[in-house]
Amino acid sequence: MEIGYSVVSQWSPDFTPDYDSFIFHDPTHLKLQSNDWISYYLVKKVNRKVLAQVSFHNLKGKAVTPLRAPFGSFLFSERLSPQGLYDFIRHCELQLKSDGIKQIRMTEPPLFYRKSGELLQSILFNLGYQVSHAEVNSGIHIDIIPFEKKIEVWEKRKLKQSKSKAGVYKHLPFSALDVVYEFILKCRKQRSQTLSMTLEELKVTANTFKKEFLFFGVYFDNELAAASIAIQVNASILYNFYSGHLKKFDSISPVVMLINGMYGFCRSHNIQLLDLGTSSINGQPNFSLLDFKLRLGAIPSMKLTFEKNLE
Repeated sequence: MEIGYSVVSQWSPDFTPDYDSFIFHDPTHLKLQSNDWISYYLVKKVNRKVLAQVSFHNLKGKAVTPLRAPFGSFLFSERLSPQGLYDFIRHCELQLKSDGIKQIRMTEPPLFYRKSGELLQSILFNLGYQVSHAEVNSGIHIDIIPFEKKIEVWEKRKLKQSKSKAGVYKHLPFSALDVVYEFILKCRKQRSQTLSMTLEELKVTANTFKKEFLFFGVYFDNELAAASIAIQVNASILYNFYSGHLKKFDSISPVVMLINGMYGFCRSHNIQLLDLGTSSINGQPNFSLLDFKLRLGAIPSMKLTFEKNLE
């Protein structure tokens, strides 16, 4: 490492992170995933600022990040030089190898989550990492342009149709968690699909991060037609974690009204990106779902999982 920097494995109360973080890197969220983590922090000695960090779980000799979350990987300061980032990653690799780790697997956040994502991924390629899994993520950038001017003609018709049928969008209270979860699960079952978390698993995480879990719905004649469980990943990003609509409302496509309402929520809360998530079935692109998101004004972004053998 460069002179003036050190790598430590424990967080100190006098450390100050010099980078934006995400909920899935929060120590409390890491503990929900597992109690067993190997962490590394790159610290500038003169001011105790942390310029990079990563946490791995030892899964039978494989260092993985995340364990049970959408993504993990490295966090790092934009003020950290490319050489410094390279050296930090290399230091972590050597330490993991000396501790008996034989392989690393890390899932990156979608590339549009951070400006410096391309730098990190380029360094990973230079260090011999290979992409083991690639997904297409999509999200809508929040700006002064109204949602209705971002979406394509067909989706405008669906939004107008929902309004003509007196559809009502609502930002729901936290107490709606059970109802919204069971509703979305019902929507998935109608399509022979399921959810990645049980209600009890979701409750544990949501109750730990009550401010970050948000619930939205669209109603027709007081009947819930579409709903979303969203997670505020950080101050700038809202992630549409789970969403769905009843098949009986297919002709209306109430999700358009739902996303319209969530877009407005983001604008009023200075959130810059509405992440609509990945579009895949059994590891392969779900093109119809991806096309629908693109028609809503979303742009695609890579979400890559990297692996490297250390032997």
